[in-house]
Amino acid sequence: MKQFIVGPVEMYPSTKRILEKGYTYFRTQEYGDMAKECLKKVAEMMGAANSTTIYLAASGTGAMDAVVDNCMTGNDKALVINGGSFGHRFCELLEWYKIPYDSIDLAWNEVVSAKDFEPYENKGYTALFVNLDETSSGKLYDIELISDFCKRNNLYLIVDAISTFLADDYDMEKYGIDVTIISSQKGLCLSPGMSIVSFSQRMVDKINKEGKPNSYYFDFKPYFKNIERGQTPFTTTVSIMYELKDMLELIEKAGGSDKWINVVKEKAEYFRAKAKGMGLNIPDYPKSYTLTPVYFEDISASDVVKGLRERYELFVNPCGGQMADRLLRVAHIGNTTKEDIDLLLEKMSVIIDELKNKQLQGVF
Repeated sequence: MKQFIVGPVEMYPSTKRILEKGYTYFRTQEYGDMAKECLKKVAEMMGAANSTTIYLAASGTGAMDAVVDNCMTGNDKALVINGGSFGHRFCELLEWYKIPYDSIDLAWNEVVSAKDFEPYENKGYTALFVNLDETSSGKLYDIELISDFCKRNNLYLIVDAISTFLADDYDMEKYGIDVTIISSQKGLCLSPGMSIVSFSQRMVDKINKEGKPNSYYFDFKPYFKNIERGQTPFTTTVSIMYELKDMLELIEKAGGSDKWINVVKEKAEYFRAKAKGMGLNIPDYPKSYTLTPVYFEDISASDVVKGLRERYELFVNPCGGQMADRLLRVAHIGNTTKEDIDLLLEKMSVIIDELKNKQLQGVF
């Protein structure tokens, strides 16, 4: 079995074995110091060395929910880049919490442009939400363009970097990003269940002054206080923190986060070149190195996904909704190699040829 899915990804052997080693009680200085050091390293990797960084026992959506609840009030007015199911999730959360918002609505294969921002200049918005790598299609938005718009209009910039982190270049301080959300099961290659959130100082100040979250469990103010000693207000993802420590050591041994990202890039470029050589249709919009979307017109993408899974135990991501039969996604994060990619493409070719033959037999 091999996983080419966006998350949970194919984990590395030493990380998988963490649970076998066991771990200490977490309400100790030893654990707190370890957690603080891990979060410091993660923050440095995202260009946020001066940020306040906390962690939550929650999936990425849980962290997105908590961010909207803590960072926004009814006095805010948000703008959302809504170009897929994960961008749309911010719309749903803002609606849920009754925060006024508008959205820049994009088709699955469209990226945001300068022209898209023109109607929203100087219109009283206070924050912009974006899923930087729209995971449902793999498209990567232009962070410099988005950042410039936010700086001109004095907006808080809130980024879901769950898929892009450790696959693409990312610099929170360079682009004036006020909140970054990441999750354990993607680029960090850990078990699912932990999210990490980094905040600029001005967002910390806003939360401390204005924040009135509906959630007791996800009220960030106690998290800010507890993280000073590497702790959380409640029992948290202890085993995943030990996994994180192991992965950070692996990344350091590999030469650091830049080299780690470059390995992901090499795998993505290798897959894309070979896939195009086979005649597969890869959309030409700007893409994250996290995954490659493959588009099908004449056969069902979901049938390809099913065939790979059931016959070869090779797992790729399907798509939902109207793109279920048109698009599948192949991830390049996690413990996979170019040899694994060769195997995947070989078996994918077999499945595709069989599906096309069946279609021809049906026609005649």
